[in-house]
Amino acid sequence: MAFDLFDLNGIWAPFLNFAIGLSATLIIAYIINHTLSIRISKIVERNPSLATSYRFIRRLVLALIIIIGVASATFAAFPDLGASIASIFVAAGFASIVVGLAAQSTLSNIFAGMTISIFQPIRVDEAVVFNNEFCFVEDIKLMHTVLRTWDNRRLMVPNAMLQNEVIVNYTRNDPTKLTPILVSISYESDLNKAMQIMVDVAKRHPNCLPIGDLPKVQVMEFGDSGITLRLLSRAKDQPSSFEMARDLLREIKKEFDANGIEIPYPRRYLVIDPNLRKLLEESIQKPKPKRATRKKSELPSSESEPSEQNKQE
Repeated sequence: MAFDLFDLNGIWAPFLNFAIGLSATLIIAYIINHTLSIRISKIVERNPSLATSYRFIRRLVLALIIIIGVASATFAAFPDLGASIASIFVAAGFASIVVGLAAQSTLSNIFAGMTISIFQPIRVDEAVVFNNEFCFVEDIKLMHTVLRTWDNRRLMVPNAMLQNEVIVNYTRNDPTKLTPILVSISYESDLNKAMQIMVDVAKRHPNCLPIGDLPKVQVMEFGDSGITLRLLSRAKDQPSSFEMARDLLREIKKEFDANGIEIPYPRRYLVIDPNLRKLLEESIQKPKPKRATRKKSELPSSESEPSEQNKQE
C-alpha cells in the first residue's frame, strides 16, 4: 500500500505541514531582516540618532513575524490543538495565573526596551555611567541592553532595571567634559609662576579645547603642607578627558621641577611648652664632665715598666 506524505489523514502529514510552515516563516523573516537592514543603514547614514530606534523596531518586527508564523503553522498543522489549549487554560485557571506572573518580568523588560528605543534616554555608542561604571552603550535588545565597560567587560542589564536607574550620559547634547586637576605647591614656591605654568601646559595639550576663559587655575585652599591649586580645562569627550588629565599631571611635574616649584610633603609643626623648652636647651648646653686621665709619668713604677721577669717571659 503506497503511503502519501501529503495525505492529511496520514500520520506524518501534520508534522510535515508544520515543518513547511516553520521553514516558510524563517525564510520570510530572513528576507524581511535583510531588506530592513539595508533600508535602515541608509537612513542611519543620514540621521545617526535614529540608529537605536530602528534597530529595536527591526528586532521587534522579526520577533512578531516569527511568533505569528510559528503559531499559524502550529494551528494549521494541528487544527484540534487550539481547542485543546483553550480547554486546558479554562480548566487550569490557577496555572494560567502562575504563567502570567512568571511572564511579568519578561513583558516588563520588553516594554521597557520599547520605551528606551522610542524616547532614547541612551543611544548606541554613547558614553554613560551606570551603577558607578563608565560604559559605552553597545546594543539595545528586546530583553536587555549591552554595556561595554572601560576595561572591555560586558554588562547585560535588563531593560526594566535600566529604565528605573539614574544614568549619567556624557554624550547627549554636549559631549565635551570639564577636566579638573588638583595640584599642591609649597608655601615657599612662587604662586603666580606655578599658576601660569599649569595654564601653559594645558594649552599645549592637543585634546584641550580653549573655550571662554578655559583653561584657568584657581586657588582652592590653604592646606597643612601647601596651597591647593585647581586647573580647569575642557576636553572633547570623556575618554579624552581621562587621558588628558594623566598627561597634564606628568607634564606639570616636569615643569615644576625645571622651574623650582616644590610639591610639598606632609609637614607637622610641634609647639613645645616654654618651660620644657628651657629645660631641653639647658640640658643641651650643659658641658659634659671630662674623664680624668693620668700621664704615663704619673703611673706607679709597677704599672709604667714591666718587670725583668715579665720581659724574659
